[in-house]
Amino acid sequence: MTVAIDKRKLMDLALEAGRRYLSPQTNLIHYCYEDERSTDTIPIFENLCYCLTLFRTKMQDHVREGKERLKHLLAFRDEKGRFPIYLHQYPKGMGSYRTMYPLFLIDKHFHKVIEKPLRSELRKNLRLPLPPTAVTNSKEAGLVALDLVCHDSPLDALFPLWDFENELYSGPLGDERQRKGEIETTLFDLFMGHSPRILKPHPVHLHAALVFSAGNHRPVSPIACSCPRGVGTGYHLYRKLWKEGNHLHTLVCQDKNMLCTKNTFTYPERIPDEKNRMELTFYTDRAEKKTVLINGEKGTVFRLGDVISISTPVKTVKFTFKLTEGEGDFLGHLSFGNRPAQIETDDLTAYDWKIGIRSLRRTATLCLQLQEL
Repeated sequence: MTVAIDKRKLMDLALEAGRRYLSPQTNLIHYCYEDERSTDTIPIFENLCYCLTLFRTKMQDHVREGKERLKHLLAFRDEKGRFPIYLHQYPKGMGSYRTMYPLFLIDKHFHKVIEKPLRSELRKNLRLPLPPTAVTNSKEAGLVALDLVCHDSPLDALFPLWDFENELYSGPLGDERQRKGEIETTLFDLFMGHSPRILKPHPVHLHAALVFSAGNHRPVSPIACSCPRGVGTGYHLYRKLWKEGNHLHTLVCQDKNMLCTKNTFTYPERIPDEKNRMELTFYTDRAEKKTVLINGEKGTVFRLGDVISISTPVKTVKFTFKLTEGEGDFLGHLSFGNRPAQIETDDLTAYDWKIGIRSLRRTATLCLQLQEL
C-alpha cells in the first residue's frame, strides 16, 4: 500500500512553492490559472493556502506573518463570505467558495494562536462548500479527500479510485491532463501517494498545506463515480499505463465524438470532410530510449492488421487494429505531436508519438477494434 508523503516534506514543498511565486513588488503570490506564464494576477485561494502553510510550520516568525497576511486578505471578502477568484476582480466577480477550505483549516487547527478580533473576522460566514456528489476526475477526487479530512473522516472511501501499484488516480477519466511527458499531478496525488513524481516542483505544491491526516471519527460510504463523455480536452476513451523506474508511460486515446466499449471504437455516422479524416488517434509519451515500430521496423505509414509495437527498456506493448463492423479503406500514420490534454503547448515541443488512422473511405456505420497482442 502507498505510504503517505511525510508532512514535513509537504510543508517544505509548500514553502518553496510559495516563495517561488511571491512577487517582490506586492509580496503576494502571483499565479494565473488560464496562463501559467503570466505573473499579473493574484489568486486569493493560493494566497490563503500560503497563510495556512505559514501557520503549519509553527515557527514564531512564520505564524506572525501568516496572521498579517490573513488580516489583509480577509478585507477582500464580501458579507456572504465569498472572495473573488483574483484580487483585481474585487468587489466584482465574487463567488469563490473554494477559499473556505484554507480558512476552515486555519480556524480548526490554529484558532488558539489568533487574537480574538482576527478570529471573529475569520469565522464570519465560515462554512465549507458542498463536495462533488460524484467523482469524474482526479481534481474532484482531491476536493472530496479535502472535505473528508476537514470532517475528520478517513480516506478509505477513495481507495477504489487509487491505483496503489502505479501510485495514480484510476477513477473516471473526465478531465485528466498531461504536463510535458508526465501525467499531471493534482491535490489527490498529495493526499494518496508518495511518489518521486509528486516531489518535483509543481504549482500544486501551493496547495500542499491542505493535506492533513484524516481521523477515524466517522465511517464513510464509497464515493459515487460517473463517467462523462466528452468532458473538456482531458477526456480519455482509452488509457494504458506501465511503470518504468520513476516514470509512468501512457498510451491514450482522446476523442469526444466516439464511443469505446472493450477497446472497440464506434465511429460517428457523419463522415468528415477531407481535412478531418484522421478520426482515430492515439498518443504515447516520447520518453528516452522508447521506440515505436511497425511490424518490427521503423516506418511512418501502416495499415489495418499491421503490428504496432511500443518498446521501452522494461516492456513492449504490441497491438493491431481490426475492422469489426462496416467497410472502408484506412491508412495509419506515425508522427510527433501533443495529445489534447497537454498543458505545455506553447514551447513548440512535441511530447508524444502520435498514432493516427485516416479514413480514406468508409461506411457511416463503422467500428474499429484495438487488439492487444
